[in-house]
Amino acid sequence: MGILRPLLALAMIAFAGGADAAVGGLRVMAINDHLLAFYDGRPPAPAQPRTGGTWADTGALDVGVATYVIHQGDQALVYDSFPYADEARFVRDYLTKTGIRHFVLVNSHWHLDHVGGNAVYADSDRIATNRTIDILEAKTSGIESGAEWGLPTIKPLVIPNIGIDTETTVKVGDITVSLRPIEIHSEDSLVVYLPKDRILLAGDTLEDSATFISEPDHVITHYDNLKRMRTWNINRILPNHGNPEIISNGGYEITLIDATASYLARLVAHAHDADYLQGTLEDYVGESVRKGWVSVSWAYRDAHAENLRRMRAAWKDKALPALHP
Repeated sequence: MGILRPLLALAMIAFAGGADAAVGGLRVMAINDHLLAFYDGRPPAPAQPRTGGTWADTGALDVGVATYVIHQGDQALVYDSFPYADEARFVRDYLTKTGIRHFVLVNSHWHLDHVGGNAVYADSDRIATNRTIDILEAKTSGIESGAEWGLPTIKPLVIPNIGIDTETTVKVGDITVSLRPIEIHSEDSLVVYLPKDRILLAGDTLEDSATFISEPDHVITHYDNLKRMRTWNINRILPNHGNPEIISNGGYEITLIDATASYLARLVAHAHDADYLQGTLEDYVGESVRKGWVSVSWAYRDAHAENLRRMRAAWKDKALPALHP
């Protein structure tokens, strides 16, 4: 599949001195003259432990959420649509004010914090893997009712209308964009690679402080695919959940892949340990932190504890493979 539809031009958005623009609760970051990041969340640690909360607030915005826009002329490719429709509307309105009139949305995978604002692009082409489309179609009733992940509901859930299974090239003006399905984090993941910039928009395949284990039975496949991703000609990585200061400064080095692979390898290697569920986030990412590959964010402590529970349940009765760098 070649060019899915013409994605022509989009005038460069002017930022004073190239600085970030903070608007409302969202930060708008100019990565370069054709790539923007929109970032929401990652607040300071609360004084008291939180109770309750929703998947959108405590599950996603506490760790921070970024979406990305590749733009040239009067059109743009938008990578993911935030947990809330209001956030997606902010992004679209912001871009419209700069002269953008035509949009294509790309969803990185089916998880709700990436498709919550899809309805804002109901009039546009929306691209995802065919597996993402299948999952969302099967789960529509539960997502719209709150039975799938709880509140907030996403209603209406607008599902992508163009599905791909293999690497697909699209053009945003004269910018070549490679859409690459790869099973990391979830079986339906789709990342975006900009060959000229050597920039990877990683979705949830990579995170800082640590990847979230959504499919513990598939972590060996995820690990192998991380090694394959490592061979791509990558200069900088922009994940959907990461440190906003690093994203603002152009993104992570390729060692973010090494940090993620190391975390998965440690989770597997220790899955039979008697005290496995007591392992701290620092126990598992401390070496990567010392090397400067990732940082420790307070909101990932609960995510790490959940990773341990899921991995123990999935691997307690299985032989543990040796995962080699």
